[in-house]
Amino acid sequence: MKSSSTHPLFVLMAVMAIGGALIGIKQRAPEVLPWIFALAGVGMIYRFWAVSQEDAAARGEGLVDHEVLRKMRLRDYGSWIKENVRGQDEAVDLIVHSIQRGLELARPGRSLGSFLLVGPTGTGKTFLAQMTAMALWPEKEPVVLRMNQFKDPHDLQGLLGAAGGAETGSLTGALLEDPYRVVLLDEIDKCHPEVLHGLFEALDGGRVRDRSSSKMVDFSGCVFFATCNAGAERLRALKSDDASSFAARARDALMKEGGFEKAFLARFSEIVLMDALAPIHIAEIACLQIAKQWREQGIVVSYLSPELLARAVALNAEFGEYGVRQLTRCLRRMMDPLLEEARRKGSSAVSLGLDPHTGGAVLGLARERP
Repeated sequence: MKSSSTHPLFVLMAVMAIGGALIGIKQRAPEVLPWIFALAGVGMIYRFWAVSQEDAAARGEGLVDHEVLRKMRLRDYGSWIKENVRGQDEAVDLIVHSIQRGLELARPGRSLGSFLLVGPTGTGKTFLAQMTAMALWPEKEPVVLRMNQFKDPHDLQGLLGAAGGAETGSLTGALLEDPYRVVLLDEIDKCHPEVLHGLFEALDGGRVRDRSSSKMVDFSGCVFFATCNAGAERLRALKSDDASSFAARARDALMKEGGFEKAFLARFSEIVLMDALAPIHIAEIACLQIAKQWREQGIVVSYLSPELLARAVALNAEFGEYGVRQLTRCLRRMMDPLLEEARRKGSSAVSLGLDPHTGGAVLGLARERP
């Protein structure tokens, strides 16, 4: 790439030309000179400001407006998050309260919150992070990093960039594009310990240099979620024994069960247990998913029988080790034939029940389209 610098000879010629023009103006219209000098001064001030902004952007600095963060109100969305993330009210309340406190105290050098979500598969850990992201910044998707893909020490380059590389890191690059993000470190117990060491400063909310672009990344506008399956049973026992000392004892348990270092666990604002869901909560989730499935086809479910929901809970129990992760597939297998029938008949609203003989879902037409 050619240099954009100007040759000194041209600069000298320009100065001489401007000087000559000013002398001519002084002789013909001396009253104009103060205005010319004033405009020149404003131009110089603006140029210095523009250059400083360009330099700050190049370094990745000055991107987070903490005053804007301090005005945000996540607490107003706590009920909405709980309506979507069923059966985890205690976890939602803890996280919303902690993030709200982080927002009100937002400043350089600290993240808005960092949470280690521990629990069996299919209890809503990833979904909670997604709903929190939607509540904070509805137009932005969370940055999702599958940590089981970082099993080698050299994989840290994939997160923070490689020195002399052409591409920024998957973490630092996303934050350079937009510093206000929810970051999800999924299955963090499956990555290499050296990768975890590389995350220390980011979790603290400080600044980390992208090794590819050499730009500084500011993490003080971030919320971090990390998910972990290891240690859930031990944490469940600790929770029932003594909730007041849960945090300290949970760290000790995760050091043994998950192989984490104490220094790493200390980076998290909260360690949150998201335990297996009760049948009533699985029924609520089934109800929401069925309604959504039909609504996407422009059909309203006006009635859903309790027997059908009980059947959904029973089906989910067959895949208990996966939590509610398999529930969507089970419901689609039940609903797809009925959806096809309802669309063929032009139904705008339906009732759904259960055939006591076959155990399959049955369709009732609540209203026909005119």
